[in-house]
Amino acid sequence: MDINKHTQPHKLERYAFLWSEVRLVVAAAALFLGGTPPLAFIFRAPVFYSIVTGILSVSWIISGAASAYLLYRWAKGGKVLFGGKDKTTMYAFLVSVVSGINLGITGFTKTNMGMSLTSSKLLFIITGIVYLLSAYHLFKEWKGKGKKVF
Repeated sequence: MDINKHTQPHKLERYAFLWSEVRLVVAAAALFLGGTPPLAFIFRAPVFYSIVTGILSVSWIISGAASAYLLYRWAKGGKVLFGGKDKTTMYAFLVSVVSGINLGITGFTKTNMGMSLTSSKLLFIITGIVYLLSAYHLFKEWKGKGKKVF
């Protein structure tokens, strides 16, 4: 397997974008579950605790790295997304990036700053809906613009 084939900027962009899209959907599901990650909800038995927390920590760190990379590419590319500077697209992108970086920090600190601000189930549901709308909008733009973000 040639690693250089997978580390080209256009490939990293694609992988980071798709990872972030899936993360938004999974994070929305977690918020709908009251802040419990779906993996931890499915594998609740204490025997799975170490495995689940390890997988979650690694996936959160990857989410942070993917979001930081996308933010870097956006800033370096003149803050253009999908060939334009549409405000709705930019807001959806920022929702994705901020939530991803928050999870990346969570992977290291074990404290989710966003979740520590409130425990309101209503705000969790609203945020989950915002995540889903953002994921949908970004995916629609990505697919419609030749599967290129920048």
